[in-house]
Amino acid sequence: MFDKTVWPYPGSRWWKFDFHTHTPASKDTDPWQRAIGTPDALTPERWLLKFMAAEIDCVAVTDHNSAAWIDPLKAAYAQMKARADAGNPPAGFRELTIFPGVEISANGGVHVLAIFDPSATTSDIDSLLGAVEYEGSKGDSDGETRKSVAAVIAKIIERGGIPIPAHADAEKGLLRVNPGTRQCALSTNTVRQALEVEELLAVEWCDLAHPYPQAMERLAEPLARVLGSDCHNFQGANVPGSRYTWVKMARPTLEGLRLALLDGNGVSIRRSDEGPFEPFKTPAHLLRRIEVENAKAMGNGRAAIIELSPYFNAIVGGRGTGKSTLVHALRLATRREDELQALPKDSEPRERFEAFRQIARGRDDKGALRPTTAIRVEWQHEDKHLRLCWGNEGKDLEVQEWRDGQWQPSSSQLVHAGRFPIRIFSQGQIAAMAGGGRQALLKIIDEAAGVAPLKQAFEEARRTFFAQRARLREIDGKLATLPEVERQLQELETKLKALAQADHAAVLQAYARTQQQGRAVEETLTQLREVAQRLHRTAEELLLDDWLPQHFTEAEADLLAWRADADAVLAGTRQRLLDEAAKLDAEIARLKGDARLIAWRERAEAARRAHTDLQAQLTAQGVADPQAFARLTQQRQQLEGQHKALKQLQVDRQSLQQQIEQQHSLIEQRRAAICARRNEFLRQTLANNDFVRIELVPYGFDAQVIEESLRALIDVPDERFSDDILRRDENGHPQGGLALDLARAEDKPTMIAKVRQRLLEADGAFHGKFRNYLAKRWEKPELADHVLVWFPEDDLRIEYRRENKWESISEGSQGQRSAALLAFLLAFGEEPIVLDQPEDDLDNHLIYDLIVRQIRENKLRRQLIVVTHNPNVVVNADAELVHVMEFGRGQCFVQQSGALQDKAVREEVCRVMEGGREAFTRRWRRLGKEV
Repeated sequence: MFDKTVWPYPGSRWWKFDFHTHTPASKDTDPWQRAIGTPDALTPERWLLKFMAAEIDCVAVTDHNSAAWIDPLKAAYAQMKARADAGNPPAGFRELTIFPGVEISANGGVHVLAIFDPSATTSDIDSLLGAVEYEGSKGDSDGETRKSVAAVIAKIIERGGIPIPAHADAEKGLLRVNPGTRQCALSTNTVRQALEVEELLAVEWCDLAHPYPQAMERLAEPLARVLGSDCHNFQGANVPGSRYTWVKMARPTLEGLRLALLDGNGVSIRRSDEGPFEPFKTPAHLLRRIEVENAKAMGNGRAAIIELSPYFNAIVGGRGTGKSTLVHALRLATRREDELQALPKDSEPRERFEAFRQIARGRDDKGALRPTTAIRVEWQHEDKHLRLCWGNEGKDLEVQEWRDGQWQPSSSQLVHAGRFPIRIFSQGQIAAMAGGGRQALLKIIDEAAGVAPLKQAFEEARRTFFAQRARLREIDGKLATLPEVERQLQELETKLKALAQADHAAVLQAYARTQQQGRAVEETLTQLREVAQRLHRTAEELLLDDWLPQHFTEAEADLLAWRADADAVLAGTRQRLLDEAAKLDAEIARLKGDARLIAWRERAEAARRAHTDLQAQLTAQGVADPQAFARLTQQRQQLEGQHKALKQLQVDRQSLQQQIEQQHSLIEQRRAAICARRNEFLRQTLANNDFVRIELVPYGFDAQVIEESLRALIDVPDERFSDDILRRDENGHPQGGLALDLARAEDKPTMIAKVRQRLLEADGAFHGKFRNYLAKRWEKPELADHVLVWFPEDDLRIEYRRENKWESISEGSQGQRSAALLAFLLAFGEEPIVLDQPEDDLDNHLIYDLIVRQIRENKLRRQLIVVTHNPNVVVNADAELVHVMEFGRGQCFVQQSGALQDKAVREEVCRVMEGGREAFTRRWRRLGKEV
């Protein structure tokens, strides 16, 4: 975990702020007062260390009508900081910003905190006390100013401070009520005059359950409600860290605090009593830095560098200042080109990107890149710091890791969405996906819904199916020889029967019989030997995995003894198997020497000798083919072996056919699982979405999309066979054909099966040329296998809400279509998201209700990088970091970077963005002056 005081990211962050504290300068700090002059006396350094230990980042020192400790505290901190900078910090030191202040007792007894810039001194506070005409003793809370509370608030503002009525809902508070009522405890006029002071921004509110005075609710409601410890000593409940306020600023300055208070609660102010809050939580994946070097119009001489906040980063600038160049460069480096390639070829965002990625080798060449262009993107994933380096001139994308203080090649060079998840959308891309680019949107849904494993399982099932079908064809090829084998076997049986009818038939039959018996005996012995070998192998494999020694010590003697018993049990089983195997070996040897087998071998040998003698006699008698019987017997044996194998193949074929049918069912199940996952994702994501509704249509509904899938299946990418695939009228509207039949079908699975069958049978209803094409194609049966498991892709039916009615997105304007889809894309995901001018084509109502609100919600869980021309997106969505792009001297560059609290940044936003000043005024309208 990084040191919270050294936030490693640019832009705004949260600071832990204690708005109300006391030192021994306040006389009502009894334990500290008693310790004065003793060794236990509180020192400025000890006071600071207590707040440092509570991890307070900013502390307002607000003693009662006194600033005596301001300068000593600042001096003590300066010494501590110097020691820390020298490498020898005091124990417990952490950086802290001191905001000088005072708690003033105004006329009427109301307490008001005054907070000044960290540069203020004791003298500045004393001057304020004189200006408000405080007449009591310094450090006491019982004296009062001669000026009214409203005048005190006005005087604090006049002196450059921030007034905050102290413990406004409690004793001596401006907005306390009479017990059991909502009536002002003070004069209503007094309270109203105070609340109506221009530039009063906040009150200290001790308990959120306390109501405002009813008469003052309208005036009090806009004020930020902050919380401080009101620490008077380091004992009891009100100690450092007990109560505080999180304040969002780029740096701890009075200007930053003032603007945060203007934003108020829920935006830049969050109290410690509002429940769990993780101000330093960052997304699991985030971009740290983008560099573009030696592009055609960016990064020449020096790389253009964009540092990024983990939250909302806004990139602004006039047209042609390189904003989209950064987005395109990021798309190249993260390999997200495929998201645009899934759009129609003539879509504007795809054409623009393709033009950008061209290499310009001369001044007038198209393309935004040069041969020497380099793009570097730094990426953080939890504790890993990676860098993607993209370059031309043959240099492929390289992944580097930050190790040992330098960039080194990563052990894995894979770049994919799982390792580097990011979403990149331009307004044109969103509009295209809402129209004819729905398949590109489906790819995004699949990635977000985790469909990839289901698709992989689906493809694996298809590959198994193809292998099974190939095996079936192989078996059928072999079984085609079965009739001929049976014919030859029958002829041999006839010839052998004729030979067996002669006088020497008994000899021939005995010889043939002993030959067959001999094969049977050898097969039995072979099988017995294989069983013994399997027993040996099984026994050798009976072993338990070893336990890792580092997990078990002598202290676990009982557990180690138990393990020894387990090993002994298995060893006993292994030995018994080995004993049985040895016994079987001995029995096999005994069987081989069995007297019965020896007697049979003697009979077989006698039959062989008789056969040999017979052959000799036949030869002596001039028989033309004395070996005929032996030859025919051998042929019969061979054919019988073939016949047996083919008969087994028939059995195997039946089993394989069943497996193929089961595999086909499995493919259908896995395809349905993809539909189900997509459907569930859409249901959960859009459960309460008021802008868009998306229905998954399994296997599609658009005849033209289905036509593309059919043509890809049968490899007809051109317009041939349109009458049979998809017939159109003169206006291009579908009129008939396979694709339209499927698009209109109520029962899609049945129609898919019918379409497959018609294709494979080259249906007679097709035109002749199409039938001939299909017949020739199916001459390669493996191509037909793909038809058997073809499914058209799912499609999306998108509707948007218009005047409380849901209408098809195709009926909406481009702005309405974009708004609907943007509402969906921002509704899910935790990966970084890049939006390039999402507000184009949207009216101001949609920009605020959709984009601004969604950005505020999204940045709680993911990093956003938004390129925009609209100041409302930057200002009202509260960008943590703003980059202002500019063009000059032939190239684009970063003119200014910083948080909105930086005046220079605000001025640049107003300069380059029409309506910028109005946007700031609306956000901080309570200020009433230039911001």
